[in-house]
Amino acid sequence: MKRAVFFRFLVLATIILSTMTAMAQFPPGGGGPPPGGRPPGGRPPFGDRQWNQQDVQRPQVKQKKKVREGDTFTVVGTLLDVKTNEPLPFVNLTVLDSVDSTFVKGGVTNFEGTFELAGIPQGAFLLRVSAIGYETYVRPFNVVNNTDLGVMKLHEGALTLDAVVVTAEKPLYAMDGEKLIYNVSEDPSIQTGTTEDALQNAPGVEVDVEGNITLRGVSSVEIWINDRPSKLTEENLKTYLQTLPANAIARIETITNPSAKYATDSEAVINIVTSTHIKSNQFVSFGVNGSNQPFVSPWVSYMWKKDRLSINLFAAGRFSDRDNTTDEWALKRRYNDSISDYENTWADTTHQESNNRNVSGNFFLNIDYEIDTTSDISIDGGGFYNFNGSKSLRSQRQTYYYLDSIPQYSDLIIDTTRDKTDANSMFGHLGADYTKKFDNNGHNLRVSFNSRISHNYNEEWYNRFYTTYHDLDENRYMLTDQNSYNVSFSARYNRPYSQNGELSYGLSAEHQGTNNKYDRYNDENGTVIDSLRAYHFKGTESKFNADVNWTHRWGGFTLSTGLGGGLDRTYYDYISTMPFADDSTLYFLTIRPSIHLTYRTQNMHNFKINYSMKMSHPGETQISSYRRYGENSYSTGNPNGLKNGFTHNMEAGWQKFFERFGNIGWEAYWRLSQNEISNLTDSEYDDYLDRIVSYSIPYNLGNSWRYGTSVNMTYRPSGFFNVRLYANLYNYGYHMEYDRNGVHQVNENDKWSWSARVNAWMKVFNKYQLTMALGYTSPTISLASERKARYWFNIGARSDFFNRKMSVFVNIQDLFNWGATIGSGSSNTNPFYLTDSTNKMVNSRYISVGITFRFGKMELERNAKEGDGESGDSLE
Repeated sequence: MKRAVFFRFLVLATIILSTMTAMAQFPPGGGGPPPGGRPPGGRPPFGDRQWNQQDVQRPQVKQKKKVREGDTFTVVGTLLDVKTNEPLPFVNLTVLDSVDSTFVKGGVTNFEGTFELAGIPQGAFLLRVSAIGYETYVRPFNVVNNTDLGVMKLHEGALTLDAVVVTAEKPLYAMDGEKLIYNVSEDPSIQTGTTEDALQNAPGVEVDVEGNITLRGVSSVEIWINDRPSKLTEENLKTYLQTLPANAIARIETITNPSAKYATDSEAVINIVTSTHIKSNQFVSFGVNGSNQPFVSPWVSYMWKKDRLSINLFAAGRFSDRDNTTDEWALKRRYNDSISDYENTWADTTHQESNNRNVSGNFFLNIDYEIDTTSDISIDGGGFYNFNGSKSLRSQRQTYYYLDSIPQYSDLIIDTTRDKTDANSMFGHLGADYTKKFDNNGHNLRVSFNSRISHNYNEEWYNRFYTTYHDLDENRYMLTDQNSYNVSFSARYNRPYSQNGELSYGLSAEHQGTNNKYDRYNDENGTVIDSLRAYHFKGTESKFNADVNWTHRWGGFTLSTGLGGGLDRTYYDYISTMPFADDSTLYFLTIRPSIHLTYRTQNMHNFKINYSMKMSHPGETQISSYRRYGENSYSTGNPNGLKNGFTHNMEAGWQKFFERFGNIGWEAYWRLSQNEISNLTDSEYDDYLDRIVSYSIPYNLGNSWRYGTSVNMTYRPSGFFNVRLYANLYNYGYHMEYDRNGVHQVNENDKWSWSARVNAWMKVFNKYQLTMALGYTSPTISLASERKARYWFNIGARSDFFNRKMSVFVNIQDLFNWGATIGSGSSNTNPFYLTDSTNKMVNSRYISVGITFRFGKMELERNAKEGDGESGDSLE
């Protein structure tokens, strides 16, 4: 079965990739290959026959009989090599305004070296032609009607295809410290697209047809614009990226392992640096996304900017309804007569069917005001409401091999459980940023304030019925009321001390409070209190962090070092009538050193090596001795000597970038965690529940490690087509020692795992986008558990109409329905508590569609000063 599925997987992937590659090789207007079937850049097919100018099928344009004000026209022409008279395919062309050199139109030649540029207004223009191995060609021309520029011949330049030597100041790709830079302004093939198109060409970045962004498969990505967080909502950000032209972008910086100066909780950062300033902007966009799961989400977005003031508004709603099934077995064991000899004490098999229904709405407001040319302030706020209703039906079959705790019952107990939950969540936030720029070289100060408040109110009705022993039937009502607040302040000061170096200093302070009530009742009316499970939690946490970072450059070398430290104070109080109620105040000190070294060559070889250490401390739930009981289990902390954990990370890598092909990269990595804190699930007899139950308790793992290697490749023959491959092979293992019931235990394991992912993206006719994503992850392990293999195959398409005023996308998730037929799951490998679960989503394969309407315009100032490309700082 698995081989058949995998074979279908490979066949379909090959067909789609072949089709997409073929389509990408025949751009709009290109037709097929020229007469004789000569491939681009190849030799004539018959003997030594030369490619003559007469072989070129030149485009014909007809003059318009009547020209009206506002009409646009078509410009055609042909490009040949001056020595051989051979046509030049895939050459990038740009039409610029002759007065201020602003971008008007762009295109590319077809196989026959001809081009056709439509939508050109009347006026005086410049045609700029860029081709690798040839001198840049610039020709002025006037348009009063449809225009034929005739045959233009290019001369060979300093760059040749036989030995590519890049002499430009800014290569297309480069590494600088922890940043991987894609210089969009140096990529003529993408100038006709949008910022979203440019993101597709940044190494490791993927944008699906719905506009969702991931970096090397990680979705926890924070988008920055001009060196600061965008603070735009998801849909506002999508509108911005889909409307801002790519030729307004100077570069895109990707940071896969952000240092302390980024002050982000995300796993990666993408910084979009513009070379233009938005002078005025007014966009209203609205749309609806949906799928047959079912799921529907209407939304509306408004963006307005005039000179110094800009406003962003966003509101959305969402409804979804999903079904899942779960099958699980569990086995509890204990020592028999000797260590390493076990006997079963309890066995369980469970089947559960569940339904989850969600209704939510949110709004967001952002106001930016440019006080003067050196300073600006930003204020943002918003709110969120969510209702989630879930229902589940579970059938459970339990076998007790030793009836020490329930002698009046037989060894076999069968029961059915119904569970219904209504959850209401509300969230609000308010924040402000102030930025002061002291010069145009990266000397600046940024101060931020943020606050949030949240409230969650949940009701749950739980009914458990036994087929034989009705005195064990349970009817419970659970009420949860959670309230929290958070206030934070941060400041970042960047100070270049020369053209080759800078210092960065950061300070942050944060305080949060929590007040949660967990009321539990042993009846459906809320009158009989369940004192074992009911409790009241109060807690506060205060954090203070500081860091300093130093960066310096020597030729192709860049060295970045950083040191961060923090002091945390945690107070908690578990209020309960049970004897294990607990309260305490804790203090922790953490440090975070890091060092990054990169080297880049003129022919675009990039090398890196880095090391970082992160220090972590246990949280209140990991230390408190209070027991949080569930139905047949509980979790508790470990107050007896949990130590701070240390994680050491080291990476070494090489990347080679090619102007035409794309890039190839290799990385080796090593991670060692000492005193790692992780939960271990075990089983024991519990006095309060009067039976053997499972429990979870944190331990210092001892040591765990992960080392491996990964390769990545991007095939990018043009700015509007690429295929990306990422493969990873690694070993994960751990060595743990702990005491269980007075007996010293040693638990160790390791496993080799691998994963592979292929993504393809293309844009045809400057309108239609096609995407494909397929991947596989082998089984992986963690502390005393193993996660099963995962598969996915998604395809999608999107199209823009009416000059991007309307967009439509269609996406098919889980094409082969693996989520329903194979599913996912995990198993617990603790020898005293073995479990295995498989979760299947009934509607795993689904079609999602969306439509977006946009109205408005964006006016750009193209004479805005761009910041120092080497420092990473820039100005709007």
